[in-house]
Amino acid sequence: MPRKRSTHIVSAFVLSLVVAVSLLVVWVVYVVRSVTRVREIAGRVGVVDPRAHWVILAIGCILFFVLIVGITYQLGQALAAGRYSRRQEEFVANVTHELKSPLAAIKLHAQTLHEVDLSPEETRRSLESILAQAERMGRLIDDVLESGRVTLGRHRPRLEPLQLRPVVERYLEGHRSRIESQGVTLEERIDTSAVVLGTSEAVERILNNLLENAARFSSRGGEIRLLVTDMGEEVQIEVADDGIGIPKKELGKIFDRFYQIGKELGGRRGGTGLGLSIVSGLVRDLGGTVRAFSQESRPGARFVVSLPVAERR
Repeated sequence: MPRKRSTHIVSAFVLSLVVAVSLLVVWVVYVVRSVTRVREIAGRVGVVDPRAHWVILAIGCILFFVLIVGITYQLGQALAAGRYSRRQEEFVANVTHELKSPLAAIKLHAQTLHEVDLSPEETRRSLESILAQAERMGRLIDDVLESGRVTLGRHRPRLEPLQLRPVVERYLEGHRSRIESQGVTLEERIDTSAVVLGTSEAVERILNNLLENAARFSSRGGEIRLLVTDMGEEVQIEVADDGIGIPKKELGKIFDRFYQIGKELGGRRGGTGLGLSIVSGLVRDLGGTVRAFSQESRPGARFVVSLPVAERR
């Protein structure tokens, strides 16, 4: 249905453009062929300049040109709105799917605990699974809320001096096993003494979304590399993987809200399309930049976050 609606929009605007251009041509032909008639009409209103027909021709051409530009602009706006609407519809479908999966797992384990006499070890594993799935749902809900905050520019975090190394180490200590449970190996090199202006929550969310994204698009047995390095007046957080990479045509769009990497690549279209847009917004809040790199000649993708250094220790 959305594709048909887009086709109807394009057809309507193309028809409008054809009509506008046709009227412009008719106007030019009429004025050029009716010079004497135009001069007579101009003379009746008190204009005796022999160049009056050229002035009238130019005014008409300008008006039709403005009309054509306006139609073209409206076409672009309508198509952009259509694409955004489709992404929103896909987002709702993806969020529903992402929520149903852990919810089904929680329900299954809860029913098992209720109906089956399990050993203490089996009971512990079921409870751990329920907690893990609940945390997964919580992260998804947090992403939705954070995406709305970033998009609307509300409640910007209060920035304070933050020593980066302990934040990264604390995040890895708490989340390494979860990342590696997706079948990848996480290697890190933390070589920084920088203090940045930020919050630990923002830095941890940036790390989490970049590493989750890398794990999602890596094959089982792949490697993810996290490098944190001082670079003069900046500190760089780099996340690289050896997965499927990013098509060149998608590099400029991957930080857009609802946009998903690799829609056409082997069914690897998981997630909600919010993670990288949240990264972009949080990095912007911290006064930094984020860039994505991928080369078609080699596997994998690389994301580089650059944050300004407040001081060093």
